[in-house]
Amino acid sequence: MTTVEPELEFRLSADDILREMKYGPSRPAPERIVTLAQDVAKEIEQTVEPAWGLNLEVDMEDFEFSDYTAGFPVKRLSLAAVTLGHELDTAMRFHREKEEDSYEYMLQLGANLVVESLADHVNHLICHSRDREHALNPAFRKSPGVGRVPLQENRAIAEYLMADRIQIEVTDLFQLLPKKTILFFVEWAPRKIRHNDLKKRCHHCGKNPC
Repeated sequence: MTTVEPELEFRLSADDILREMKYGPSRPAPERIVTLAQDVAKEIEQTVEPAWGLNLEVDMEDFEFSDYTAGFPVKRLSLAAVTLGHELDTAMRFHREKEEDSYEYMLQLGANLVVESLADHVNHLICHSRDREHALNPAFRKSPGVGRVPLQENRAIAEYLMADRIQIEVTDLFQLLPKKTILFFVEWAPRKIRHNDLKKRCHHCGKNPC
């Protein structure tokens, strides 16, 4: 696994969090909520420890999923792990124990935006790693526990990537720690293949258009 501190400047603002809460010009947020959102964005910026790792071309003789099977011939497979670190979990637990429900909820929303942005960043790197020079197209990224990919695939991906190097753990119930962590994979198919997973890839990445 290539393990890297990302060259990524995430920009999370109070407005980003407020939009997730459905506030906007037609529904302005109360001043108290705006202040909370500003505090949350600042705490996330000070707390997250983003890291990621990936394997651009998995040895498919050395790796196999537990149950998942692709719906098209896969000629190349990329695996990735992204995380925001344990300190954010500690912060969310602190506010939850203080029964600061609104603040903790907004922390969750903001952290979700940041971890998805980090996954988009790594997804973009994967999609541009070789597709310009090889006759392969990448499908949209898939994560265990989403769609038809069983949650237990977290174990196989984490073990192959040796994700413990960036302090990612898989629990006995196949959940991920830290909580704001995403494991995903990208399947590559010959360009002649026509499949819905290949058509939809740019709807699953914040880097659209590539």
